[in-house]
Amino acid sequence: MHLTLMEDLQLIRPSELCDLLSISIPTLYRWEAQGKLPIKKVKIGPGAVGFKKSDVETWIEESQDSD
Repeated sequence: MHLTLMEDLQLIRPSELCDLLSISIPTLYRWEAQGKLPIKKVKIGPGAVGFKKSDVETWIEESQDSD
């Protein structure tokens, strides 16, 4: 249980997510504003955000399954 909770709290920074998706930072935030990004960002400090790794992995897996 503790390990699952810790894994769920792992965050991916926007730059890492962009690298993973092969997109730019402006595209990432444009997708978010347009509702095309089905994962929510998590505020981790003043001016700093991340995305839950588990949410990112689920989204990518679901995207690949629908192709």
